[in-house]
Amino acid sequence: MKPTCLLLIFAYLACLTGAEAQDAHFSQMYNAPLHLNPALVGSSPEGKFSFSYRAQWSKLPGDFTTYQASYEYSTPKKPYNIGVMALMDKVGNAGAKSTQIQAIYAHNVKLGKALALKAGGQVSYGNRTLDYSKLVFGDQLSELGYTGSPSLEQGLPNLSINYVDMGAGLVLYGEDFWIGASGFHLNRPSYNWGGGIERVPMRYSVQAGFKFIKKPQGKDNRANYTWACTPAIHYSRQGNFQQLDAGVSLYTSPAFIWGLWYRGLPISKNQYGAMVCMTGITYRQLTFVYSYDFGVSKFAQSTGGAHEFSMNVKLGDYHMKRKVKRKSNELIFPNLMN
Repeated sequence: MKPTCLLLIFAYLACLTGAEAQDAHFSQMYNAPLHLNPALVGSSPEGKFSFSYRAQWSKLPGDFTTYQASYEYSTPKKPYNIGVMALMDKVGNAGAKSTQIQAIYAHNVKLGKALALKAGGQVSYGNRTLDYSKLVFGDQLSELGYTGSPSLEQGLPNLSINYVDMGAGLVLYGEDFWIGASGFHLNRPSYNWGGGIERVPMRYSVQAGFKFIKKPQGKDNRANYTWACTPAIHYSRQGNFQQLDAGVSLYTSPAFIWGLWYRGLPISKNQYGAMVCMTGITYRQLTFVYSYDFGVSKFAQSTGGAHEFSMNVKLGDYHMKRKVKRKSNELIFPNLMN
């Protein structure tokens, strides 16, 4: 097999399984909370559907996109919450794709009048594939570039691996704050590529934030406010890669959302910093948010920015046959999205 062919194959395998391969990352992390921490399932007091789409590295050839869809249900008057999530990550134009389907459970323990702890866990089924037919080999290249003729290389089948993955998380919260920690790939699922075994590095994450709320005069209901401001921070590490994100989101009545974040504070030499600007709107039960990553490092500028779109639908009591009353002293998790 020719050297060019080997380089291409190893490059795509590195995207799929290498020790430096990273999980999908959303700039609007709190609009995809189940991907951030399984203990955040049921953080809204009603059922909720979430969808996220991210397209990045627009200056590179190929398709670098991530899709996420989830449903979570907060059980009234019960100490547990459940959810499901599907995630698909497409890397480049060689059919490299990662898919996961997760089942998530969290249990809530009230520690006091204004303090609670949630512990969550997730089990997922995953699949990673590489489409051999979409690779470009050395005999398909000339001085003028790609020839379009079929390759004469033989013997490499399409690659597909199935695995079971596990994760867990904790979050301590009150009416106005939260601090959480989560871990993924705790069982270190392995991949067997033709005799070689690689294990996915664990991903650790720590999240914290505070929500300042300005309520209209005479209003005690926290759902009614003239504005709210939420500064937050997020640290993650996977293998040799680590990242620290910090930012603030502003919500103004009746329905507007703005946010400014910085991804990749300089805590290590391998940082690809980006400024994230986001804007959104809430209409009744729907919330739409769009964000764009402006690269500030040389690498980020050379690969292009990232577009991200998210949608959240609060189902409330519409998916129930009757309205459910909650406990008057129930501690509600601070709303992370609006």
